[in-house]
Amino acid sequence: MEVTCLTRKKTFLIVQSLLCALIAGLLAASALCLYFDGAAKQAEGDLFYYMYTRERVGAKLLPILPLLFCAFGMTVSGLILGIKDEKADKPVRDEKLLRDQGSIREKAVHQVATQSELYLRVAVIALAVGLIVAGILNGGLEDVLAKGATICTECVGLG
Repeated sequence: MEVTCLTRKKTFLIVQSLLCALIAGLLAASALCLYFDGAAKQAEGDLFYYMYTRERVGAKLLPILPLLFCAFGMTVSGLILGIKDEKADKPVRDEKLLRDQGSIREKAVHQVATQSELYLRVAVIALAVGLIVAGILNGGLEDVLAKGATICTECVGLG
């Protein structure tokens, strides 16, 4: 049994990865919060409430700004210090080695990885279809069509 210890380099890479994941989650939460605030205002009857103004977006992103600077600083310091994952250039699994060994356990691990990749792909496609349907039901289809028609007539010179 191989015992792995966390070195400073591994700890740095883990912290950097977690920080990037935290920033992505906070950005997604801010975007959803901004959307739901605007949708609530429009549901109250204020149809001309623009939810994506520069000020509102700036107010939502301001609390995340220190984390962005921290992540940028970690990335730059990692580049300067030469911290990188040595295994990043190596393949995750060697298909030829798996075939040569013929072990049942490794074939099962490979099959589980393939099934989890399939589940992930299906989940991403389902999410994409769900968001497209939500946009159509939200009235986004008419907005895009109206804006596209306006832009086309202005380009031709009719509007």
